[in-house]
Amino acid sequence: MFWPGLLLSLVPAALLNRPVGRLLRAHWAVGFVLLLGLGGVVVATLLPEALRLSEDAVRHCTVDGGRPRSPYELLHVRHIELKLATYAPVGFAAALAGTRRRAAVALLAAAALPFTVSAVHYALPVIGRPCDVQDVWDGVQGVVLGAAVGLVAGPAARALRARARVA
Repeated sequence: MFWPGLLLSLVPAALLNRPVGRLLRAHWAVGFVLLLGLGGVVVATLLPEALRLSEDAVRHCTVDGGRPRSPYELLHVRHIELKLATYAPVGFAAALAGTRRRAAVALLAAAALPFTVSAVHYALPVIGRPCDVQDVWDGVQGVVLGAAVGLVAGPAARALRARARVA
């Protein structure tokens, strides 16, 4: 269901990218990436497994074994790569918010997103998604990696835009 759900999230991203970009004081493309990234997070983490609600689910959260992943694990374990790819666009777009204050607020909100997702998993066991602290670590790492790319790419993009205006 990930790809069809991501395709469906193109609609709100296309309709709301300009207002979100203005809110962030950033380019509309930043709003588009942020909305598409949020759509990806919702589709990948909050939709019920196989679109079937779990009638006998119990509220449970696994808290043991949560830790940051090693670079080897980040690059070689398939399900971890998918989690990083799900959260990284949100961190990337948050880092590209227009002002430092807005970027800081957006980055804090992006870093809180994996915690929120796990809280929803715990609060709504009927969706059949397990609450796991390791998922929070993986999500935060995805946000941080995306933000790092955004913080490096942002000044380069602004310099190219300024050069294009002068020419």
